[in-house]
Amino acid sequence: GVIDDPLIGTTLVGAVNVLATYFALLIMDSVGRRTLILWSSGGMFLCCVVIMMSLLHYFDNLVALGAVNVYVTFFEIGL
Repeated sequence: GVIDDPLIGTTLVGAVNVLATYFALLIMDSVGRRTLILWSSGGMFLCCVVIMMSLLHYFDNLVALGAVNVYVTFFEIGL
């Protein structure tokens, strides 16, 4: 795997989750809910494509790890 210790991976995703939630709270009023949901959906779709391509060995596993964290970020922005 990319990360040997699962605790490090869980902590990394949790930290990304908290930071993305804070960022979403800051921009929600100025950008608008509909815009955030549209950007979030598009970003999550692209991340899923990158993860799938990584699983098919077009990209390195490290790219998949980054795509998962970006997916979490887009999810929190649209939530």
